[in-house]
Amino acid sequence: MVVVYTIYIFDRHCECIFYTEWNRGRSPLSAERSAAAATVGGRSDGSKEPANTAHAVDGTGTHLSGDSQRPLVWPTTANSTANRVSLESPRNIAMEEEAKLVYGVAFSTRNIINKLNSKDGPQGGNPGGFMSFATNTYRLHYYESPTGVKFILTTDIAAVSMQPVLEMIYRNIYVEYVVKNPLFNVDPHTSSPIENDYFRAVLNNYIREISSTTTVA
Repeated sequence: MVVVYTIYIFDRHCECIFYTEWNRGRSPLSAERSAAAATVGGRSDGSKEPANTAHAVDGTGTHLSGDSQRPLVWPTTANSTANRVSLESPRNIAMEEEAKLVYGVAFSTRNIINKLNSKDGPQGGNPGGFMSFATNTYRLHYYESPTGVKFILTTDIAAVSMQPVLEMIYRNIYVEYVVKNPLFNVDPHTSSPIENDYFRAVLNNYIREISSTTTVA
């Protein structure tokens, strides 16, 4: 069984237009912050609400606290969701800064691989074939669409290849529920967060499905 921690989607302007998480509380990315939050009652603001209420999760890691059982999402114009990201999700830095760091690491690694393979060019892209790298605590998977949209998925280190999963997310979920959505901003000069509930719901169901049935090898 593969354990999916987070997904980031970046547009062609390098802006994070979507982020969500499923097993962040179990992720080594946030282990230190989780422990610190537990010592103050499970809330990053220091309040004394019990930790099992503030950070309750179901079997797939989906947050159950508050008035929603959906995974946390960012960025968003909904203040309630934004507050949930900052208060409930264990992280060491602000979400905006985290997104920039994740993109920077993936972008730099992709460019290094392109140069080493003598395939770096003015058009950018991923001709070198960068797909993933692993640390001793997590694995980062990278997929770049033909239009320059970048998908970054973090999982446990046992997941070797998630390219079919990322391609499925791009072609059958992102294209269907975002690109083909007449309300989505298609202005190539600006960035807009993905706030399509259908996209979120289908993505969440798909990740739940592969997390409970798939062994990636």
